[in-house]
Amino acid sequence: MRTRAVVAAVTVAAAVALVAVLPAVAQANRISGLIPDVPSGTHNPRIVAVPNGPQLPYNGGPVTHSNRTHPIFWEPAGSGLAFDPGYESLIETFLTDVAADSHKTSNVYSLSGQYTDSSGPAAYDSTYGGAVVDTDPLPANGCAEPATGPAGWTVCLTDAQLEAELGHVVAADHLPTTNHDIYFIIMPNGFGSCTDSGSWSCALGGRESGYCGYHSETTSGILYAVIPYNAVPDHCQSSNPRPNSSTADPTISTISHEHNEMVTDPDGNAWIDAQGEEEADLCQTMFGPALGGPGPTSWNESIHGGHFFLQEEWSNANGLCEPRAKADSVSFALARTPGRPRSVSFSGRGTDPQGRIVSLQWSFGDGRIAFGRHVSHTFNTPGTYRVMLRATDSWGNWTSAGRTVRVRPN
Repeated sequence: MRTRAVVAAVTVAAAVALVAVLPAVAQANRISGLIPDVPSGTHNPRIVAVPNGPQLPYNGGPVTHSNRTHPIFWEPAGSGLAFDPGYESLIETFLTDVAADSHKTSNVYSLSGQYTDSSGPAAYDSTYGGAVVDTDPLPANGCAEPATGPAGWTVCLTDAQLEAELGHVVAADHLPTTNHDIYFIIMPNGFGSCTDSGSWSCALGGRESGYCGYHSETTSGILYAVIPYNAVPDHCQSSNPRPNSSTADPTISTISHEHNEMVTDPDGNAWIDAQGEEEADLCQTMFGPALGGPGPTSWNESIHGGHFFLQEEWSNANGLCEPRAKADSVSFALARTPGRPRSVSFSGRGTDPQGRIVSLQWSFGDGRIAFGRHVSHTFNTPGTYRVMLRATDSWGNWTSAGRTVRVRPN
């Protein structure tokens, strides 16, 4: 295997799984979520996505307050399996864009902060940890993918085999295993997987159901998601618009789903209902209106300048599937101190339509900061300064306002 250089290490704010209750034989590891394979244009009848619908309950478990993402692209040596051109780079671009827009209310990740535990919100706060291209050869098949449609996949590994490979990659590359590190095991076209050796549920079907992805946790506590190839005709919303004209586009929506769920319900005991559904499950077939682009390449999310077509996420705040949090607002006024031209008083105000403002932080452009609604500041030297006020809301999202202040000599 080889480790790819970290593309970005930006502080982010920052998961697709309809949780199914699996039989005991399928749970060598705690599989906490399966995204049912729902073809494009269909609606899953289990999903309740209506205005003022029931709230997702809290069950007392932890959320992830910050996260660091690591895609592992398994391209086994000697297998003939390879990723489509541009597939890996687009997924990396997506994860780095998500990181770069951390704490903003401009995309679907900003909804995660409404889900909390006793230590605070599952804030949109993440870093990108870099990718690994895994070239380890395949073990013997542990399952059998059904011959579904034109796919004809012959390679099939169980969740236990995928977890074993994850453990090997993490150990061999000395990768971090904190409780905020999230791994995505990503497979190319032709690389099948099932939850268990009995092929109970597989990427292309199985004895009971098929899936587009799921998330789980190793026995040592490593959070991971299994992300099969989603661009198979009639599977996994593969006929949805592809803003980047890439077979990775439908996979990216699955990654977003799983990422958000690993942030809001990492252990399967936090924000999850009695049917085992997490916040992304309730909106699996909800994509909302397009923001731009022509039909087959339209997009509904703009993240750090990148265009993506992602499913919406459930918001307990409104009882709705939504594409993003409602934007906060912040503003401030200033007043000069008579006879003291370098002393300025500032008064700030912020509003949050879905929660409350919990912090106001001032940056005066001279290297100093202050907190609070009303502050005074003395500039040591005359000049022009860019004063910024950042408001943090109860979901951990930020909004800022700034203005230029000119300071005269005494």
